[in-house]
Amino acid sequence: MGNHLTVILGAGFSANAGMPTASSIAERFNRDLREKLLSASSSEWFWIDGKDETFMHNGRLNYDYIAYSYVFDELVKSYVADRGKFIYYEDFYQFIIDNFTNSDWVEELFEKAKKALLTGKPFFLEEKNKEYYKSYLFAFDHKQFQKVSDILNYLIGDILSVIPKNDAELIEIYQGFIDYISQFESVDIFTLNHDLLLERVLELNGLKYSKGFNVEDSPISHNDLSVPYFNNTFNEKIKIHKLHGSLDFFQFRHYEQNGMWLQPTGEYDYYMTTNYSTKHNSIRINPDTKEILQDYNPDIVPKFITGTRKLDTIDNDILFKQLFKNFGEVINKSENLFISGYSFSDEHLNEKLKSKEFNYINQNPSKEYPFDGNGKNIKNLNELKNGS
Repeated sequence: MGNHLTVILGAGFSANAGMPTASSIAERFNRDLREKLLSASSSEWFWIDGKDETFMHNGRLNYDYIAYSYVFDELVKSYVADRGKFIYYEDFYQFIIDNFTNSDWVEELFEKAKKALLTGKPFFLEEKNKEYYKSYLFAFDHKQFQKVSDILNYLIGDILSVIPKNDAELIEIYQGFIDYISQFESVDIFTLNHDLLLERVLELNGLKYSKGFNVEDSPISHNDLSVPYFNNTFNEKIKIHKLHGSLDFFQFRHYEQNGMWLQPTGEYDYYMTTNYSTKHNSIRINPDTKEILQDYNPDIVPKFITGTRKLDTIDNDILFKQLFKNFGEVINKSENLFISGYSFSDEHLNEKLKSKEFNYINQNPSKEYPFDGNGKNIKNLNELKNGS
């Protein structure tokens, strides 16, 4: 694979465009979170930050927005008390996962949140107001781990959905990267980032790419059109493998009708979209007969891996397991390696990288390539520009 390039991208690649870093995401969480969350009628969650008055009004029509903002405020307080400081959001997520296995801990957390809410809003319990405000307290008596987990994914997704730089700036910032990868006949890009910056940069430069999702024989449909689903088929010169998931990855869980109830089968498909209606209104069909098998998907949470024990998810998920298998297969055959913004902190990647010597370029202002190989370390992407 002499004229093939393997690319690994970490958070530093996106940081070049002003995308949030781990520290800036931590700052969003590590503050007073009471009434900082918005709950849309679609069941999606958002931050209040940067939203206009209409959006904020609509996000406060759902009763749960107050309760869960107090729950998250208590979660952060508990996390900081345990760790000594807010480390980063993936560690925070793991803290939630680990503690929510303890029902007593969850009961106490929700009780603290409820007490804090009623201390700040004592009129909720006044006899004349009890009936009116009881819906705002519903979440405290019906504790749902999955809802807390979903909210966290939505909030992280909301932060990562905005690309601060305009198109002209993006073209300039990433020109060296485009110049370099364009020299190769085929490119496999393995990115740890959930955002859609990479896709935008390639599109701005007229470069086609595949992400392993295709419409051929898709079991997912919307308005009689096939929706791209994951079948691990890559048809373009540039192949993007989003190892930790993406803002545009969604899971369609399979259910079977059992009388009046829908029974989960444990099977699922991954589909890809950035379209609101497609995300909310897709159906599952028999791709051969077009027969409708399921007209409702209850899960519209963007799928990306968070937490500090990602291998637990990778080993038990059809998409992530396959993407990491792709990584191993490509690395084994590859000779040329380009890395941007990766801090070498994922051991499941490092095991492959240190297994052989590559012709490498490592772009990172503070972290040199730590394994054997032939190559160079550069500080910024401008050093890759033709003529530089």
